[in-house]
Amino acid sequence: MELSYSFHLGNDSNKTIKARREAKNTLSGTTNKSNNAIQNVRQLGKVNHHNLRLYDNKQELIKTIKGSNDITKDVKELYLELFDEARVEYNNKQTRDDRKIDNYFNKISNDTKHDLACEIVIELGDMVYWDDKSLEYKYEMTQIFEKQIDDLKEIVPDFYIANATIHFDEHSPHLHIVGVPVKENCKTGLSRQVGKTSIFTKESLVVIQNKMRESCITEFNQVYQLNNKLKEKRKGKNRDITPYERKIYNEKVKGLKQEISNLENEVSNLEDNKDYINKQITELNKDKNNITDEIDKKKKINNKIILKSKNQLWDENEKLKEENENLKRLNYQYEHRYNDLKEKTDYLINQLNKVFQKLPDFIKTIVDHLFNHSSLSLKYFKQQYDPEVKTRFKGFNLFNKKEIEKTTKHINDEMDEYAEEFYDDKKDKEKDDGFEL
Repeated sequence: MELSYSFHLGNDSNKTIKARREAKNTLSGTTNKSNNAIQNVRQLGKVNHHNLRLYDNKQELIKTIKGSNDITKDVKELYLELFDEARVEYNNKQTRDDRKIDNYFNKISNDTKHDLACEIVIELGDMVYWDDKSLEYKYEMTQIFEKQIDDLKEIVPDFYIANATIHFDEHSPHLHIVGVPVKENCKTGLSRQVGKTSIFTKESLVVIQNKMRESCITEFNQVYQLNNKLKEKRKGKNRDITPYERKIYNEKVKGLKQEISNLENEVSNLEDNKDYINKQITELNKDKNNITDEIDKKKKINNKIILKSKNQLWDENEKLKEENENLKRLNYQYEHRYNDLKEKTDYLINQLNKVFQKLPDFIKTIVDHLFNHSSLSLKYFKQQYDPEVKTRFKGFNLFNKKEIEKTTKHINDEMDEYAEEFYDDKKDKEKDDGFEL
């Protein structure tokens, strides 16, 4: 992973040559560029107020690793240590009291040409890297920042540190260093003076940043047992950001954190919904498995039933086939018998037709025989029947039931008397009559 590194030195952009040129072209003759330099005791008080978080009770989120809980006091003491001997030496050379310096700290604070002190802010890693890290994890940066102080002393020996405080309460851990740059062997004024522009030049800042960057990432990897690298250095960032810029930045960070919190809540809700949905899916899978098992059971039962029904249908079909064959055989037999019976029936009908054709002659023969050998009543019937007198009985039907019953009655009466004679004569004359019964 690549980490960003920043080394910001506070300055007053209004004091640059470019800013002065721009100011000449304005109506007011001034510029409104950023000013993060510590030019006087009032600005030093603001730094003290901000760095030590005197406005809240979250002192556990800051840690001072050099100096005290009063940066103004630390800088004043450092001024005495650094410049008082030179001040006394300078005063001893003066013949006029108005040229003597009573307090070098106050003199520089009231001098608009010099900065009273310098503030450097060092930061490794951005919000993206540190946002999900625990406070204990962040506290490990203390050792890295302590090493940065030692490195700064070695790289810039003319910069004396008055106070160094770490902030753990913002988007990422960062170190605030307040110190005083010193210029030696001055020809006018004190032999030792405040000398920011002499110590921190554009060229020297490049060298200082490069050395501090390499030292910081090396120490970081050793402490955290990692193998991270630094992002490529960007140009034009050799200054501290302004309080206003930091305020805007912090507000943006706060807004982003709120958005992240909202997103985390949404993610949490989605996770809950996911768990609920997963449970529902699990239950549905169980139901699906149960339904699948039931379907399989039903299929097996249905297959058995279908197989059984198929076998039954097959057996029944075979039986029906067998019965059909039997019926065909019977039908053939019946057709054969029918044809045989029809043939016999046709023969009988033909014979009956022949008989019926001969029947009138046969009946006439019988009647003639009876009439010729019977009583007067039969002779009377003959006369009625005789063709010669038949026209007298037009419409008479020999086969009419009533006529037959009437005639039969007369015949029966006569037949009882002459039966034996008739049959005897019949037997004797059967061959001679020429017909068969």
